[in-house]
Amino acid sequence: MCAALLLIVSISLEAFSAQVFVEGTVYERIQLWVCLYFLIDFFLLMLLAPKKMRFLLRHFLLVLLSIPYLSLIQLFSLSFSAEVLYVLKFLPIMRGGAALVVLVKMVVANKITGLFVAYLVSFFSVVYFQTLIFFVFENGVNPLVKTYYDALWWASMTVTTVGSNIVPETTLGKVCTALLATCGMTIFPIFTVYITSLVQRMNQSR
Repeated sequence: MCAALLLIVSISLEAFSAQVFVEGTVYERIQLWVCLYFLIDFFLLMLLAPKKMRFLLRHFLLVLLSIPYLSLIQLFSLSFSAEVLYVLKFLPIMRGGAALVVLVKMVVANKITGLFVAYLVSFFSVVYFQTLIFFVFENGVNPLVKTYYDALWWASMTVTTVGSNIVPETTLGKVCTALLATCGMTIFPIFTVYITSLVQRMNQSR
């Protein structure tokens, strides 16, 4: 969990300091060690699991999210676009987010509340990372995106499906807009269902 938080802080500072495409950033230096930690943790848990193949198949996605793709790309001198390289930076963070969701479900006693909190954490994480990506690629290209607060305004209007006056100009910005609108349409009904069930339980208890 601390490793994932370290990645989030470093990638945020990288975006706000306009050093995204500079080689040798703090994020690039630590992501390899964090990914190795994730992989070692996974294989240790697999060794302790009674059914190892079942454990591997069930958590195979976590392995894919734990691979240090940036380091492998540098090692083999592969060439990818700036958009692809930046999106790959978020994969280890998603691995840490998955662990956080599992932890929330374990800590919260009520299953419905635990699921709701997990959805809430996932929702705000997705929105935050989308604003970072949108800000990095639209800033300097889109005249309406001058500061990170403009990206926050775009995200708040897009995720609520109200519609923003900020129209993306880059390909990745358009993808983020579509994903964020879809996320809003998917997540907000869950909030409504949870609140409705909460009110019903309160009425039944009375």
